[in-house]
Amino acid sequence: MVVRYLIFTLTVFIFIVGITLAFLYTAYHSQPPAQQKEGCLITSDSRVFTLDWGSVVLQEVNDTKEVPLVKFIVDSQGKTNITVENVTAKVPVVVLKACSKDGELLWRMEFPSYLWAYEDSYGKENGTAVPKVLATHSYTYLYIIVYQTAPRAYQEFRAKAPNDYLYILGENGTVKVIDLGSNVVPIRNVFLTSNGNYVLIGFEKPQPDGSPYSGEIIILNKTEVLFRKTFFIKDPSCLCNIIPGWGRINRDGCAVFGLYNGRGEYCNGKFTYKER
Repeated sequence: MVVRYLIFTLTVFIFIVGITLAFLYTAYHSQPPAQQKEGCLITSDSRVFTLDWGSVVLQEVNDTKEVPLVKFIVDSQGKTNITVENVTAKVPVVVLKACSKDGELLWRMEFPSYLWAYEDSYGKENGTAVPKVLATHSYTYLYIIVYQTAPRAYQEFRAKAPNDYLYILGENGTVKVIDLGSNVVPIRNVFLTSNGNYVLIGFEKPQPDGSPYSGEIIILNKTEVLFRKTFFIKDPSCLCNIIPGWGRINRDGCAVFGLYNGRGEYCNGKFTYKER
């Protein structure tokens, strides 16, 4: 009799516990996705930037998005018809997620790819152009350059893609956006560096034949633009780089960067050029 009573009591207890767990599971998973906590999941290919208010995770994922499709169609007479339309497709997406020190999601940014297609009398080609991202940070801000790419054989697709941008990001999201414009072909020799207070950005805008057109340098003090200058090459026949792709902030807090046949230096509000 006692054994039967114990078995009955144990059965009732297990039944009640099972119902309780099922209720809790259903209650949690019935929440819409927006209400479920989303943190900064770190994968093996993630880049993590630690700031004084939390961290930012940079990663590339595949997702279904509405993105531009740029088409170049060359007819039998050699005339090129260019069209741009929005299509829905699964593409690589560069994602930034910021989280507090407690792991709570603060904000999220996405930079999707664009699609391209080329057609002439010899055949068809198509592909995906993924934006490139360079990043550096101070104690409080994350600085990122997002610039567009293009297939090596068809660099001119870049002209129909979105502009390039420099973003300054903080705890509450975007603090400042600097439009770097567009170009006929992708920019090159891009660099981005910081010493904790000052930030140095540089890149070159080439022409379709690979010769340099101009280079641009931007220097920031936290969020303030101290210096922004476009440099043009004096010899149009030169196939060299006007911006060799390097820059640094030295121990005196001066910005030093490579220019064609020399180097530039910005220190205490003054720019000087020193030839090699």
